[in-house]
Amino acid sequence: MPAAAGAIPPADPVALVERVATPSYANDSGNATVFNAVNALREKVGSGLLAQNAKLDQAALAHHQYLNTSDFLNLHGETAGNPGFTGVDATARGKAAGYGAAYIEEVVHGVNGAAKFAGCAASWANSIYHVGLFFSGMRDVGIAALATRNDPVFGKYTVCVVNFSKGASQVEQLPEDGTIRVYPYPDQTRVPTVFYNHTEEPSPLPEYFELGPPVTLNFKTKSFLATGAKPAIVVDHLSIAMANGQPLGARILVSPVGGIFSTRGPALQNDNQIAAFALTIVPVARMKPNTVYTVSFAGIVNGGALSKTWKFTTGER
Repeated sequence: MPAAAGAIPPADPVALVERVATPSYANDSGNATVFNAVNALREKVGSGLLAQNAKLDQAALAHHQYLNTSDFLNLHGETAGNPGFTGVDATARGKAAGYGAAYIEEVVHGVNGAAKFAGCAASWANSIYHVGLFFSGMRDVGIAALATRNDPVFGKYTVCVVNFSKGASQVEQLPEDGTIRVYPYPDQTRVPTVFYNHTEEPSPLPEYFELGPPVTLNFKTKSFLATGAKPAIVVDHLSIAMANGQPLGARILVSPVGGIFSTRGPALQNDNQIAAFALTIVPVARMKPNTVYTVSFAGIVNGGALSKTWKFTTGER
């Protein structure tokens, strides 16, 4: 991942950020591990890098401490009057820390075992809703990744709180028109074989106990920033197949926010939780280990024909 002593703004304010300042996190810290993992994955999928922001760090740490000391109804909410309260949601907590953005996105994950902090980014990527972190046009990030809460069964938990946003005067960083960003990314290896959908909040496709790893396509590019734009995306074909060419049984979820999805082929299901201008195809059963899968898409985006075919390989489990 490229790094520099300071961020170098591109000539085009919408262009993807390719270099950011080296963060102040200790090299062996959970914060540094999560920062590097998030930016490495963003780079792999063709998104710009995020820069450390001390105020977002402060907001993330405050919420991490709240989760560790107070009762909570959901991972992202705080209740006024509880110990450590700094704001009812991530945006309020960011403002309390001096970061004045109109909106701050927050992701939270708890994990135990050998993966520890690196497991946070991997879990967000292998999801339907939280994978949006890797496609987002945000520019700043704040992280609190620390061990917390001793569970009597699972032991010491690692909890990662990540806030990301952009300054009020900044615009989103986005790729060139005609780009389709995807996760799993082309030629990725050791992709998980299963997605436990009930570990995500809210639970997508709750009628299933488990699913195969979600495959997300994001269509948002520079021209999508136009005021009042409602880009039209027509899906002609989308499938995941093994070497024999037989498509897997799958559900296709699309975002009704911002753009307009329609189909001339596979059935689509609206889901408001998915990032804008994205769709996710989800196998309805876990995948086979150590197996190559091919994903194929064809459709019309903003009036132009686009297609993409790529492969990835699952891991041992």
